[in-house]
Amino acid sequence: MHPALSVIIFTTFSGMGYGLFIWLCANILMGETLTQDQIIYGTGFSFVLVTIGLLSSTIHLGHPERAWRAFSQWRTSWLSREGIMAILTYGPMVIIGGNQFLNLGLNALIPIMAVLGILGSIVTVFTTSMIYASLKAIPAWHNNWVKIGYQIFALSSGGVAYIMIAGWQHYMVVVTLLILALAVKIMTWAHIDKHRGQYKREDALGLPDFGKARPFEPAHQGQNYLQREMGYELCPKRRAMMRWLALGCGFILPAVLLYIGLPVAILITLICLGGMMAERWLFFAEAEHVVRLYYDKDTV
Repeated sequence: MHPALSVIIFTTFSGMGYGLFIWLCANILMGETLTQDQIIYGTGFSFVLVTIGLLSSTIHLGHPERAWRAFSQWRTSWLSREGIMAILTYGPMVIIGGNQFLNLGLNALIPIMAVLGILGSIVTVFTTSMIYASLKAIPAWHNNWVKIGYQIFALSSGGVAYIMIAGWQHYMVVVTLLILALAVKIMTWAHIDKHRGQYKREDALGLPDFGKARPFEPAHQGQNYLQREMGYELCPKRRAMMRWLALGCGFILPAVLLYIGLPVAILITLICLGGMMAERWLFFAEAEHVVRLYYDKDTV
């Protein structure tokens, strides 16, 4: 699939934002001593990351001005459910941050908002993952690794951002999450590589036992929308380079820098964010739609 920058930003920034908010809410519930500024900066940075992601996702729509209509399709659309959950999760985010910034005196309400913030963030990230995992026509996405990956990547990248905001006291937990996220990513790629080429054009035509099928003539004089959007050609060298970039910057380098205690938390967060964008680029670039079997690919 064509790796559009808008959806890469959407999934990367919002994932880190929700992960950071989960960390912040969890530490509030555990009675962690957080300063007023740390809570304000934590909720503010979460708000900014999530908002950048959501606004970026509307750019990918053919008619962004109609994005509001997506909220009405919650019975059947994971995209609609994701939008609704994202809006609802803004509530705890604004109340927790606003209480500190404006001294509203809502301290008794904050633990409840923290619980709702954690649940809302987890469910929102899950609905985002299901936008892709529910698509049976894209084998690289239609598996449980996508659902697991979205959660663990949000928690690991959000944990890196949390250290930048609130200090190093939980750095080993974040390092452990980064290692776990690394393992999940490697196993995800192993799953994709193992099942690549499992669908053949003959299967799509319902003629698996009648020899090799090929198009008699092109369906169109030029490429149509499906070929442009779903027909991204990823060369093996570029795939390998991007995989190493994603692993190195998204997981390995942040984990090493946190473990040795290098006091450059902002830089580590930026490195992690860049690595996660590379991982997300591959997430879309490696996704082959079975519609290609009818056009320019023998197998998917």
